[in-house]
Amino acid sequence: MSSSVGRNSLIMASGTAASRVTGQIRTILLAWALGTTGYAANAYQAGSMIPQVIYTLVSGGIFNAVLVPQIVRTLKAKDAETKLNKLITLAITMLLAVTILMALCTPLLTKLYVNGSPETMALATSFTLWCMPQIFFYGLYTVVGQILAAKDHFTAYAWSSVGANIISCIGFGTFIALFGRATEHPLDFWTADKIALTAGTWTLGVAFQALVLFIPLTKIGLKYPIFGLRGIGLRSMGPVAAWSVGIVVIDQLANIVITRTSTNAPTLAQQQFGINPLDVAGNASYQNAYTIYMLPYSLIAVSLATAIFPKISRAVADHNIAEARIDLSQALRNMGVIMCYFAVAFVVMPVPIILALLPSVSVREAILMAGPLVTLGVGLPFASAYLIIQRTFYAFEDGKSPFIFMLFAMGIQAVSVIIGAKLLPPTEWTTMIGMVGAMSYILPIPILYAMLRKRFENNIDGPRIAISYLKSIGAAVATMFIGVTVRDSVYQLVGAQIGAVDGHMNWIQAVACAALLAIVAFIVYVGMLRLLRSEEFKEAIALISSRIPGLRKPTSPNDRLEQGDAENGE
Repeated sequence: MSSSVGRNSLIMASGTAASRVTGQIRTILLAWALGTTGYAANAYQAGSMIPQVIYTLVSGGIFNAVLVPQIVRTLKAKDAETKLNKLITLAITMLLAVTILMALCTPLLTKLYVNGSPETMALATSFTLWCMPQIFFYGLYTVVGQILAAKDHFTAYAWSSVGANIISCIGFGTFIALFGRATEHPLDFWTADKIALTAGTWTLGVAFQALVLFIPLTKIGLKYPIFGLRGIGLRSMGPVAAWSVGIVVIDQLANIVITRTSTNAPTLAQQQFGINPLDVAGNASYQNAYTIYMLPYSLIAVSLATAIFPKISRAVADHNIAEARIDLSQALRNMGVIMCYFAVAFVVMPVPIILALLPSVSVREAILMAGPLVTLGVGLPFASAYLIIQRTFYAFEDGKSPFIFMLFAMGIQAVSVIIGAKLLPPTEWTTMIGMVGAMSYILPIPILYAMLRKRFENNIDGPRIAISYLKSIGAAVATMFIGVTVRDSVYQLVGAQIGAVDGHMNWIQAVACAALLAIVAFIVYVGMLRLLRSEEFKEAIALISSRIPGLRKPTSPNDRLEQGDAENGE
């Protein structure tokens, strides 16, 4: 991987890491203020999710599918500055119109996505309305950030979300200081000032995240607004954008099924079995588990995909398929080795991870979140690989292939959730949703492979990628078995105990358990990779050794020849 991609990946990864740390603090405060079960927690999770869903549906797919390739092409034009200015102005105008329209449709959107008690529906509508301006600012952040990325200005793009999290943390912290925990308060407790401190400050943070990017954008010489559609490549972007909208439509249809199912689980469990809704995993439990699942995905997969995407786009634009193949193969293989370890962590120690990252939740709440976290974690390596592959298709201006894959994946997901809800009790629905999500990325892989192979002249370094993933998965399965075997012993060692529905484990014990099990898992996983002679593991060790004085080894001509053969897939 080139030094520019490595540097940009490091900037994105460090910014994402800081964002995830501050975001995790925000999640801790959110769980402290609203809990992870009950109507208020479920309503907030749904209300804050709907604007993000609408942004993805209306705008996000188009921007991610066409913006970076179009910017790369625009930068090579004689009037690049004018065209970029037009792109920014067009995007801002579209986002503003969509945001206003969606704000007017808030009650209808809430009914579409939420299926819960009257209290949940009413509060979710209020939260959604306060969060709706985020559509505009998320889109603005994507447009301006991708332009900065295409010009190799990654710092502000990577770090601005930290400010958003800090602003939201101030809001939740103030709420807790003034009102304490609001898990079981009645609906009339939620007045405008309380909603403003929770949902309003989050929207303010998202606005900051977007607007601060105009400082570096101005420094690189772009001026706006400049209105006009001529000459910015809309005609070539049209087909890809259409397929991208189709992708997010399919994705959100499945998301509607999932959200309605998870929000209804506590109410239905109470009606059918007389179970307290606070003792049933619902949408809030699932979304909190999903947030933890997204930590390695966002830190590693998104950072690598964001950094490699412009490089693959440039190689494709220059008709250099060999270079694009090398970058894709290396990115996928490295991703597999890393993500399989995180999958192990989620399967082996879900409860300690949850309690360590969310010290404001109880052991009972952590156990409710553990089910979906484990099942989601199984699919982590495959979901991460798909992100890179999807961006690669977009570099070829191919929106049809990702659409076909998502049609199969989301079809599997929606149908399986509907069937699962008929066969399983509501208490198991969130765990089932996580497993269905993992399987939806695994089962259609042969279709994805066949479509991707055609784009690379029937050669994507397939055998090498497949062998790498088989070795990583084999090492992960062995590590999971050993980790689960020793898990209870580690719990006993630190004085903790986890049962089927409750237990006792404080924050220090959770951190100790997570650390000890992570060390055990790492040793076993690395040992298995060495036993299986994983090429990617050797490359990682070589890279680390080259950075440490005294361990750097001279490169012989034969080493360089072998490296060249590997990069050409031979």
